[in-house]
Amino acid sequence: MGHIKLVLVLAMVLMLSSCHRNHDSLIGRWTVEKVNVEFDEHIATPEMVKQYGEMEKGNILEITKDSVLAVISEGDTIVGRCALKGTQLYCDSKPFGRYENGTIETESSTPLGGIKVIYRKK
Repeated sequence: MGHIKLVLVLAMVLMLSSCHRNHDSLIGRWTVEKVNVEFDEHIATPEMVKQYGEMEKGNILEITKDSVLAVISEGDTIVGRCALKGTQLYCDSKPFGRYENGTIETESSTPLGGIKVIYRKK
């Protein structure tokens, strides 16, 4: 019976350490690698699409050891608590993006259409 307890304790330690390592890989500064602006061409002009894309390219994500996520954009910073559940990244308990293959991908909707942004850690 003692061996079973030891195996269970070791399994739990390994699971917790792998979760911690997964979270540690989020910590740091993330910059935009790619922006995909999908606006309705009947509403948005090519200049508007370009302008939105350029604004998004300047965004930075910073994730700290104490699970604080800061979204830094032109003239504004939004701060919240982040959590990773599987590949889903949450900020203040709301879906924020997906964390897969070393990238964070966010999607947002506007009255003009959708914007997808892929961040990679610096």
